[in-house]
Amino acid sequence: MNQKTKTAPAPSDAPAETLSLQVYHTIRDRIFRGEWLPGTRLTLRSLAADLGTSVQPVRDAIGKLTVERVLILRPNYSVQIPEIDRAMMDEIFAVRNILEAEAARRCVSSMSSADIDELEEAILATRRVYWVESEILNRVATIQQVPRLLAQRCGSVTLGDQIINLRARTAPYYAAALARNDDGQDREFVVFTIRIQDEFIAAMRRRDELAAAEIRKVDLYTFQHYIYRLLGIGD
Repeated sequence: MNQKTKTAPAPSDAPAETLSLQVYHTIRDRIFRGEWLPGTRLTLRSLAADLGTSVQPVRDAIGKLTVERVLILRPNYSVQIPEIDRAMMDEIFAVRNILEAEAARRCVSSMSSADIDELEEAILATRRVYWVESEILNRVATIQQVPRLLAQRCGSVTLGDQIINLRARTAPYYAAALARNDDGQDREFVVFTIRIQDEFIAAMRRRDELAAAEIRKVDLYTFQHYIYRLLGIGD
């Protein structure tokens, strides 16, 4: 994508393990927010220069991200954002939808009223993605804030990490899809999504675990097929 997020240089005296972890989180977050489209190739040296660090912590971070299948190793010290692959997308979305439903169920009891207010604000912000023209990077970041909150507040580090990982893997697909003009063809989708989101917040406020989990799955499934339609890969 054209817009870059410039990152402050990491402290040169930071321990190697700490620096590598910082670089890992920075790169993953940029992928998570949809900065790079499917198929984008990145070199270790360009990433190191962009992050203001040496190649070694970038190499360590890339190694972790390839194990997590967020990136693919390529020849000549480069890596690639995975291409659009329908079978892989089906697999990722299926697992992610189950995990986010479980996170929603857990959040019913772990979130305070103030947390739910924050979640509602994040959900309301996603609606502007469909009506207001903005940078694709900002649109993806806005959509990703809702699952980020569910991951952070669900009370399970393991579950939260898995959600963030799968969201990072789907973010490039979101960026590619939202870069395409839907010509207002999905008004019914938007209306349905708004209703489902309202029902989700209502379930959270009345502390209904089962309803919150099931409604979250419906919302995710609907959005998944909206993305598929924009990408032209069908149902």
